[in-house]
Amino acid sequence: MSLIKTQQTIHINSAFRSSGTDSDFVINIPLKKNNKFTHVAVIDISIPKSYYLISEGDNTFTIQENGSTFIVTIPVGNYSITSFLYVLNNIFQHTQGLNHYTATFPNSKTEAQTGKITFQHTNTQHNTDFIFGDGHLPEVMGFNRGSTNSFVIDGNASTLVSTNVCNFQKESTVFLHSDLASNGGEDDILIELFASGNADLSNINLTSGDLEEHSKLFTGTQSNSFRFYLTDEYKQGLDLNGVNMLITLCFYEKQNSDSLMVGFIKYLTMYLEEEREMKMKEKKQ
Repeated sequence: MSLIKTQQTIHINSAFRSSGTDSDFVINIPLKKNNKFTHVAVIDISIPKSYYLISEGDNTFTIQENGSTFIVTIPVGNYSITSFLYVLNNIFQHTQGLNHYTATFPNSKTEAQTGKITFQHTNTQHNTDFIFGDGHLPEVMGFNRGSTNSFVIDGNASTLVSTNVCNFQKESTVFLHSDLASNGGEDDILIELFASGNADLSNINLTSGDLEEHSKLFTGTQSNSFRFYLTDEYKQGLDLNGVNMLITLCFYEKQNSDSLMVGFIKYLTMYLEEEREMKMKEKKQ
């Protein structure tokens, strides 16, 4: 149990930042002078789901084939499995040296749906590897981050099947960080939001009914200038592509029930002592 002694509500719009982007910005917060705030909590937040499934800098993979190296670049944006395969196969068909590759996905009307892509190429005279970096693209294609995946040659077929089920959700969980908050020194996550139920280009909204539910320790720095930034679960930044986020924060000073109890006990002790002295005086009279 705790009581709030003082509090202040602040509304933040990333569009009014002093520096940075809508996804990673610094903003000045006009906190009360000489405040003694101990905690901060997000009570309302609206984050646009405007980040892409495949983002800039995370949209390439490497094909190594018979001593040759090819870099495949996927256009930035959101995809379904159908549009992704169309674009990927189009890249294969129109890239010199890669036009013998194809990518297919199970037809749910006629075959079991595994959620995995099958890659094939017609040249079985050499080995081929698909090499992925540490980003989200391999998850989209059903492979592990930072992995090298070799085609299997069997007779006249050379095939590579996704290691995992393809993940076309970007991202299922997003984290808002800030240097004004601390989870007991473990991290600076202000709040986490679950986005899997929100459509692309919609908004991820949350209203907290309990002030302490999302409460974090306030760092209490000397400056009123604070940084906010979005990441995925791998702590990689998310790009909101120019769409602003809205945050409502409540700063407050928290008084623990223990200190109230100590004060009450002191008051009660003094009261009982005064009562005892008065009764002794009455007896003497």
